[in-house]
Amino acid sequence: MAKTSEESIERVIIKLPRSLANYFREAFPHGKRSEFVAGCIREHQHKQEIGEIEDKLRLAVKNRQ
Repeated sequence: MAKTSEESIERVIIKLPRSLANYFREAFPHGKRSEFVAGCIREHQHKQEIGEIEDKLRLAVKNRQ
C-alpha cells in the first residue's frame, strides 16, 4: 500500500472496546495501525462499488428481457 504524495493525511479517532483496542495495539506496531485500517476501508469501499455495479447490471439485464 503506497502513500500518494497528493493526498493529505487526516487524524481520525475511533472508539473500540478496551479489549479490542489492547489487541490492536499488540497486533500492529506503531505506524502500521493506520495502514491496516486504511486497507480495510479501501477493501470495504471496493466491495461496495462492485456491489453497486452488479446491481446496475442485474437491472439492465432484467430490463433487456
